[in-house]
Amino acid sequence: MSGGKTMHPGQRAKRLIECLDLRPHPEGGWYRRNYLAAAFAGNRAVSSAIYYLLQAGEKSRLHRIRQDEIWHFYDGGPLRLVMIAPDGKTSAIILGTDILAGQAPQHVVPGGYWFAAKPLADFVLVGCTVAPAFDFADLQLGRRDELLQAFPNCREIIEEFT
Repeated sequence: MSGGKTMHPGQRAKRLIECLDLRPHPEGGWYRRNYLAAAFAGNRAVSSAIYYLLQAGEKSRLHRIRQDEIWHFYDGGPLRLVMIAPDGKTSAIILGTDILAGQAPQHVVPGGYWFAAKPLADFVLVGCTVAPAFDFADLQLGRRDELLQAFPNCREIIEEFT
């Protein structure tokens, strides 16, 4: 099977997990860091990138980091990416290849925003780029009770992604 495009989507996702050597991510889904820039100043690398895959039924839990995070669409079906700004305003975007239907192949989540994602099909493969480089010390997973207290108008998103 050249390229595996004729595989069942569930089989394709499992093969991508194997071929890309993805591992379980603490926020949900599968990932592997595939790029880490050399340190520019000090000990922190300038940038990092990961592959990130979600299968049907999986989701990225609400979380935030200090840096901006650029999401890049690679393969599979579209991805719903939801965000809660520090002032409580919500937004969502669909990452995918159907640009004429309003999907975006790339999107930047500003640093400090709470955000989460889930596939709208059998699977989705994306990339995430962070500068300065991602460090798990920067990751804060959302706790439902704390988020509901801070953002009572965001109940639907918080309950779906925590």
